[in-house]
Amino acid sequence: LGAQGMLAASPDGLWQAAPPAAVRGNPTGAGDSAVAGLLSGLVEGLDWPDRLTRAVALSAATVLAPAAGEFDSGAYEKMLGSVRVTEHAH
Repeated sequence: LGAQGMLAASPDGLWQAAPPAAVRGNPTGAGDSAVAGLLSGLVEGLDWPDRLTRAVALSAATVLAPAAGEFDSGAYEKMLGSVRVTEHAH
């Protein structure tokens, strides 16, 4: 969903995750960062809401980084606590 976050549908449920506010910057690498967040959460055994939180926070922190291919670690830590995840009925 781009700047509006992510939507995940799985046999376990349907969730939408969104950053607390739209971020502006360089979106290069943001999708790759989202995939990295999802996969690292999968490897660590996190549930879908936590995987999505990580993916959205990492993607937003990548947009905020001054150079493509990097992420702002301070922004990532802040985002982790403020990403909104809502469960939807399916």
